[in-house]
Amino acid sequence: MTSDLIHELQQAGIDVRTDPATRTIYSTDASIYQIEPLGVAFPRTLDQLSALVELAGDCNIPIIARGAGSGLAGQAVGAGLIVDCSRYLNRILALRADAGDRGGVATVQPGLVLSRLNQAAAELGLQVGPDPASDNRATLGGCIANNASGSHSIVYGMFADHLEELEVILSDGSMATLAEIPLAKAERIASGKSRLAQIYAAALTIRQEQADTIRANWPQTWRCAAGYNLNYLLPWSPSAPLHWKWDYPPVAADSINLAPLVAGSEGTLAIIRKATVRLVPKPKHTILAVLAFESNAQACDVTPDILEHHPSAVELIPRVLLQLARDVPAYARKLDFIPGGKNNLPGALLVVEFSGDDPEHLLSKARQLRADALIAESPAAQKRVWDVRKAGLGILQSHPGDQRTQTFIEDLSVPVERLGEYVGAVEKIAAGHNTKAYFYAHASAGCLHTRPLINLKTQQGVEQMEAIASAATDLVIDMGGSTSGEHGDGLARSQWLKKLYGDEVVTSFIALKEAADPQGILNPGKIVDPLPMNHNLRYGANYQARGWQSSLSFERQGGLDGAIEICNGSGDCRQSDGVMCPSFQATQEEIYATRGRANLLRAFISGTSSPTDTHIDEQAVFRSLDLCLACKGCKSECPSAVDMAKLKYAFLEHFYQSHRRKLRDYVFGYFHHFAQIGSWLRPLANTFLQNKTLWAIFAKMFGLAPQRMLPEFRVAGSPNDSEGLTTERGCVSGVGEQVSGERVSGSPNASEGLMTERLCLLLSDPFTQHFHPETLDAALRVLSAVGYRAEILPVVGAGRTLISKGFLAAAKKHARKLIAAIVELDPEGQLPIIGIEPSEIYTLSDEYPDFFPHDEGVTNIAQRAWMLDEFLVRDDRLEPWKANHQSNNLPNTILLHGHCYQKARPPAADGYPVGVDATVTMLEAVGYQVEVVDAGCCGMAGAFGYEAEHYELSMQVGEMALFPAVRGADEDVIVAASGVSCQSQIEDGADRVAVHPIILLESRTPVRW
Repeated sequence: MTSDLIHELQQAGIDVRTDPATRTIYSTDASIYQIEPLGVAFPRTLDQLSALVELAGDCNIPIIARGAGSGLAGQAVGAGLIVDCSRYLNRILALRADAGDRGGVATVQPGLVLSRLNQAAAELGLQVGPDPASDNRATLGGCIANNASGSHSIVYGMFADHLEELEVILSDGSMATLAEIPLAKAERIASGKSRLAQIYAAALTIRQEQADTIRANWPQTWRCAAGYNLNYLLPWSPSAPLHWKWDYPPVAADSINLAPLVAGSEGTLAIIRKATVRLVPKPKHTILAVLAFESNAQACDVTPDILEHHPSAVELIPRVLLQLARDVPAYARKLDFIPGGKNNLPGALLVVEFSGDDPEHLLSKARQLRADALIAESPAAQKRVWDVRKAGLGILQSHPGDQRTQTFIEDLSVPVERLGEYVGAVEKIAAGHNTKAYFYAHASAGCLHTRPLINLKTQQGVEQMEAIASAATDLVIDMGGSTSGEHGDGLARSQWLKKLYGDEVVTSFIALKEAADPQGILNPGKIVDPLPMNHNLRYGANYQARGWQSSLSFERQGGLDGAIEICNGSGDCRQSDGVMCPSFQATQEEIYATRGRANLLRAFISGTSSPTDTHIDEQAVFRSLDLCLACKGCKSECPSAVDMAKLKYAFLEHFYQSHRRKLRDYVFGYFHHFAQIGSWLRPLANTFLQNKTLWAIFAKMFGLAPQRMLPEFRVAGSPNDSEGLTTERGCVSGVGEQVSGERVSGSPNASEGLMTERLCLLLSDPFTQHFHPETLDAALRVLSAVGYRAEILPVVGAGRTLISKGFLAAAKKHARKLIAAIVELDPEGQLPIIGIEPSEIYTLSDEYPDFFPHDEGVTNIAQRAWMLDEFLVRDDRLEPWKANHQSNNLPNTILLHGHCYQKARPPAADGYPVGVDATVTMLEAVGYQVEVVDAGCCGMAGAFGYEAEHYELSMQVGEMALFPAVRGADEDVIVAASGVSCQSQIEDGADRVAVHPIILLESRTPVRW
């Protein structure tokens, strides 16, 4: 029957994939579970989505609707056909603001990412009320199916409270529109024989016969995502008591609305075609107060008192989350909101938000909380706080080892007045099972995200999980809480619903499910008729991993296996901004996201992709990693710090031990040798490179993109060193002009007029040395101006190209030569090591410690390796430029594109700026006005963009943000980029010359100071 369905779907023009790689990638989500699907479908139109459901019903094949796969309970995995709407069905169909200040309405397709809707709604002063932490990748369909809420639930409630109308596909393929209708109309519909009639009949029966039972057994906390939302069926009157604290009460006594039933149903009752969602006014002002406490329990105990001040959010951030965030570069630089500083961490923080129209009133309320509260007023400061809080799950998963913080009771919710008591009780439960539990929480709603530390690769760990889950469930029920406050039931918690609600309520769940889905094809095993929570674990007692040996050490990641397994599946790599996963951003293919690659690697090292034993071979992994641009964005931006670039290097080394390389790999890998030869034969080589016919033959022979042209070989002082800087492309007007005094001339190492002269080591690289020697000359003059004589290291480059192509043994050998040269020139190990090409100088700090772990000399080298701009912004070295700037009017504007490796830099321990921030600081100090391009990877990524099969993707990545920004810049704006690859990509894709920032600095270098 499966093959019949696949054939029918393909005949209908639906993109359906059943290859092992795709099934492996979609066998997991962000939970602890793994089930291999039969295949994955990507409907392009709403009609295809309807046809898909109808055909699946005819063939009796289960279908599992999936958004971003960011669910934590296993809702989006199953042994059926996965339906992924995020690829194509992701449009806003209608968006309007209501008159006055009453909000608005949006109609969207189910695959639309929530943050995209919020971006569009913000232009009207609106937003979606619920704000789950995964909003930058979670789809609207997923948010509704999970009944998502978020940090502001005390103001806005859950998604069920914001549904104007749902257009859904029922299990027989028929369509229905669900909205609030009069009770009499519902009774007429229920008298029919359609699938919709059966659903209305079941709902009306539950409403009429089970109302008292539901009220008696429903959790005493209003925030509940466990089971079906039967409470929304109950009639409401103004005299009835309300637990709800937002503007949308349950349905009126003479009406009924089935849309809230679909919310939180996890795709088990219907498939969403369109959703019309109410929007709320975006707060005009917000203020955050950050309060420090000695413990989580203490912070939770004061939360009820804080709620008396009417905040819009109260969030708990534990000490352990802050500790781990310091090790993730993208989050470490955001930790300026901690009272006492990030080196003096409290036991816990409460983040309290106030929102409204009067900023002074909000500020006054924030200050009333506590005298020592740290206040975040600016949007940028507040965003840093929220970014760390929203990344809590991934950050807590970022420490290496088989013992991980597991997600199976992470969503228990209790009345807020009992939250502190609950924390202490759960800590005792964990201690009683020889482990500890980590927390972070929506404290305002009594929803505590609990992560016990457990090794699920052992039978003892699995039993530990079951015992803790059972005890914690009993505890939360005794306290009047819910087994799920927002993350749903899925595979993790459905088994506890009978204990939570009792037999009668669960019988109503079953009746509703049977009416909506008598064949049981809609996401079976969730909510109704579940398997025990210990089935289908991603890691279990039988899991075994067998990685390979690499020239790079993975000790810091808990071994190579650990480096792969640290991916928890949260899907942060599916974000639509930032650096991480440019190939996913461009293609929207899960196989090219960090999570997809990690899934394939894990299947490869464990020998299977799931319990069904589908083998993932080397070729499948290679195809996925082939489009990894090794930008290191994941290392910086992934909350779990997955380093896919490093894994790619290690895999290529392993792969090519048994596979033949392309000839071009040797050309690019050993580029430093070939570039030297080309430089020796410069006139001949340049003639060859500029001859289009010869270049076309060469490109075809080596698999290069004929659209590209390699730059000409140049040497320092050659006549064309400055050509192109003032061409009709018009991007560098004024560069190279005399600014004040007399420019340094003669030897680049001239130190004329300097009071003292110190020594530093300068790492050249093959790209700068042979193609852009003017940048090297500028660097030498700049260093001379600040009193440094630069000794150029005799070994060219750090071996970056060898690493990128997986020649790790050769790269390690090259590293030994460079290290020896450094030691010979600096036996005391005290001189700064300066570079001007990010990919080369950062190799000393990124890869060298992994080539030579526990080598103190290498560690020392890594700690004193700097980009030149990073070196200059320290210790007042820019003072001569600042003085010169103060006496001159130098208004040139720069559009700066940062190299990916610069964006991935961790913050410096001494607090000085690094990476792109250092470049900006340097340029602004000498009078430039700098705008940083809001773009991720340029798309060139070294050799990647030169390779024929990668050219189109390379240009597609550039077109996402970089090229439009450069094309849109005025002609008198200087375009700058530190990376040679970035400069080439900008010239090829945007027809503008990009200059190295050191050239711009050197153009304003005074001689005497």
